[in-house]
Amino acid sequence: MTLRRLLVVGTCLALLAGACSSRGEDDADGGGGSGTTATTEADGGAEDDGGVTFGDLASPCGPATDDPSATAASDTATSDDPGETQGVGADAIQVGTIADPGFSGQPGLNQEIFDAGDAFVAWCNDQGGINGRQIELTKYDAAISEYQTQMESACSQEFAIVGDGAVQDNLWATVGAACGLIDIAGFSVTAEKGGTSGEEVWRESRAVQPLPNPSDQFPVGAMQLIDEEFPGVIESVGILYGDIATTRAQKDKITEAIEAIGGAVVLDRATNILGEANWAPFAQAIQDAGVEMLIVVGSGDATGQLQQALQEIDYVPEVTFLESNFYDPAYLDAAGDAAEGTFVRLAFTPFEEAADNPATQDYIDMVEAVDGKVALLGAQSVSGWLLFAQSVKACDEAGTLTRTCVLETAGSVSDWDAGGLHAPSDPSTNSAVECALVVRVEDGAFVRHAPEEGFACDEDSVVELTGDFTTAGG
Repeated sequence: MTLRRLLVVGTCLALLAGACSSRGEDDADGGGGSGTTATTEADGGAEDDGGVTFGDLASPCGPATDDPSATAASDTATSDDPGETQGVGADAIQVGTIADPGFSGQPGLNQEIFDAGDAFVAWCNDQGGINGRQIELTKYDAAISEYQTQMESACSQEFAIVGDGAVQDNLWATVGAACGLIDIAGFSVTAEKGGTSGEEVWRESRAVQPLPNPSDQFPVGAMQLIDEEFPGVIESVGILYGDIATTRAQKDKITEAIEAIGGAVVLDRATNILGEANWAPFAQAIQDAGVEMLIVVGSGDATGQLQQALQEIDYVPEVTFLESNFYDPAYLDAAGDAAEGTFVRLAFTPFEEAADNPATQDYIDMVEAVDGKVALLGAQSVSGWLLFAQSVKACDEAGTLTRTCVLETAGSVSDWDAGGLHAPSDPSTNSAVECALVVRVEDGAFVRHAPEEGFACDEDSVVELTGDFTTAGG
C-alpha cells in the first residue's frame, strides 16, 4: 500500500505536549520556592520613536510614569481587603506561573511555559518593570500530580498566576480561585478551569484566557479545511487518547465536534499515558476499523511511535492531523520520516514566517535571549503575560492596582492578538477562536499549507457543544 498523507488531530492539552528539548539548558525551578527575579538583559521587541513594542503592541513595561495625573509606582495600591493587593510592593510585584516539567513520565513536559515566563520577566524588567515595579517570578512545578500542593504554596505569596498551563487545572477553582488568586493564563486544559463561553464568565472562574478554550464550543475550522481537500475522510475517524480523565474529556469534545459537522468516529481507543511498549496492536486496530482520519490525543513521542508502527504494517490513514501542541521539533524528531504529510492546526503565525511577522520574531528573540525553548505553548504563554502586564499598567496608572481591577481589565478585552502573535480572540466572552491555519510536515519541516496567507476565519468554524466535559463527567 502506497504511503498516503497523514493528518493527526491532537489537543492543546498540557499533558500531551511533545518532549521538551530546549535550545538551551532547562532551568525549571521546582516547587514553591523563593521568587526568582530575572535580571538577564533580554532581546525581543522592536524599538522605534514611540518606544519598545512587541509586534504592533506598545510595550506595557517601563519605568514609573511621569504623568502627574496617574499614580506613581512608588505609591502602594490601596484596598480595604489586603487580599486584593497581596504581593504588590512599592518596587515589585510577586507573580507565579505553573506547569508540569517535573512529570516523571515525561521529564521537561511543557518546559516552554517556564521559559516563556523567564523570558518575559527579563524583557519587561530590563525596561523598568511594569510602571516601575519589577516582576518577581516564582515557578511552580505541578509535575501533573502536585498541582494542589503547588497552588497552595502560591496562595500565600503571589498577586497572580500568569502565563500558566497545567494538566490538573481542574483543581484551580477549589484551590487558586478559592484563596483569592487571579489567573491570566497561557491556556486552560479542563472544562472546570476553561469554563463556558459567555459574557464575563471570568468573574466566577477568576481566570482570563488570551485564547479561550470553553467547554461548550470547539473550533473546527482546520477540520473543515482538510475535509474540503480530502472529501469523505471525516466519515471514518479514529481517535486514540491517553487514559486519564483530562484526555478522556477532550476526546469526548472532539467526538461531538466531528459529529456536529457530519463526521463519524469508527474507532475510540485509550492508551497508557506513560506510553506503550508495543504500538503494533493499535496500528492493527486502526487498519481493521478502516480509519481514514486519525486523531490522537497524545504526546509527540507516542504519536511518532504510532505512526512508525502504521508504516510497518503498510497502512496509513488518508489523513492524520495534530493540534498545536505538536508544532514542536521534538515531535518531528520522534516521528522521523513517518511524520511526512502530517498536518497541524494553528491559531498562531508559524515561526517559519517570523521574518514577515514582527510579533513572531519578537517572541523568538525574547526566548532565545534566555536560552529557552521556542514552542507554540510558550508563545501562548507570552500572550497571557502581555495581557497581564497591560492590565497591571492600566490599573496602576488609575490608582487601583488590585486583583479585581486586573481581572476586570483583562476580562474586558474583546479583540486580542498579542501584537499580531496570533489570530484575533475575544477573552471578554471566553469564546473559541474562529480563525485557523494548517501547516504540513514536508521534508522534516513544518510548511504553511492553508490558507495561502493569514488565517481562514469564519463564524461557522466554531460548533456549539452540549456534553458534560468536566473531568468527573469524562
